[in-house]
Amino acid sequence: MFVIGTVVGCVFGWIGHRKRKALRRYPWTDWPIRYIRVGGDEWVALMGQDGVPVSTLQLSTWPSERGKLVDFRTRQIWFAGDPQKYGVVSRPGGGDLRYAYRSTPKTPPEFTFRTDDSSNRRSSDASSRPEYELTRDGTHPKMQPVGGPPEEPKPYGRKGDVRYPSPRMLRRVLAFVLDWLIHLGCGVGAAIAVSPGFAPDAIARRDWQHIGVNPVVAVGFFLAASAIDRIIIQSIFHTTIGKALFALVVIRPEDGAYPSFGRLLAVWLFDVYLPLAIFGNGAGPDRIEDYFLPAVRWRDVRHGGTT
Repeated sequence: MFVIGTVVGCVFGWIGHRKRKALRRYPWTDWPIRYIRVGGDEWVALMGQDGVPVSTLQLSTWPSERGKLVDFRTRQIWFAGDPQKYGVVSRPGGGDLRYAYRSTPKTPPEFTFRTDDSSNRRSSDASSRPEYELTRDGTHPKMQPVGGPPEEPKPYGRKGDVRYPSPRMLRRVLAFVLDWLIHLGCGVGAAIAVSPGFAPDAIARRDWQHIGVNPVVAVGFFLAASAIDRIIIQSIFHTTIGKALFALVVIRPEDGAYPSFGRLLAVWLFDVYLPLAIFGNGAGPDRIEDYFLPAVRWRDVRHGGTT
């Protein structure tokens, strides 16, 4: 709990820093918007003069505050920041401030519906957007393009991806083992350093009950070392200590780009939760593949593997 609380505190501190940075650098600007909300997530689409969205930003909002700053009736907001990156959202005239950012893992759904005006257009027009129809998959209704669902894009960095031809299976296994041993060594070493009652002779006698090291403390330092290596270091250098020794970097499977700090934090929290979910029969995410980032050879990325 201490490690998770520290990481969450750092995230909120980072959000506060970016809010202050946006308010210092950018003036308030009036933006017409379209509000989007799906489940527990909400977005604002900043609309241009031609009615086309310039950018769609996700709002960082507590569950109890969703829909209070903006909702489906809101037509205009104040925005200070870079529409393509992040900024601060407020009501016209000032008021509550919310952090808004471009989120790659979570994007709002986009549907194109057939209207009376468009029904006479020929589908052969290459510039027209695909039309959608309501179908049923068993008992669940869903929207899909007329003529069938589009072909699913192939994930980047998966097995057999020709964009990353260098063999890496053995490197990934060795890098995982090395990272795990480094995190374990940091956890055990730090726990021994802060334990005044540590008795090395008990290890020689295999008297594990009288070693004098609290295993809970060792687990806490293990998680802290793992978070620093897999979140902080990997968000800066795109690799962990173990992966760096084997010339590997992590990429996002959906577009081949490097994962953000938020994506790495979500993956790390999921990996901490995964053993509890397995042994406790807990619920998992809908798209579990989003939490397993592929590791590829650095030379393949350098030669143009990513976009």
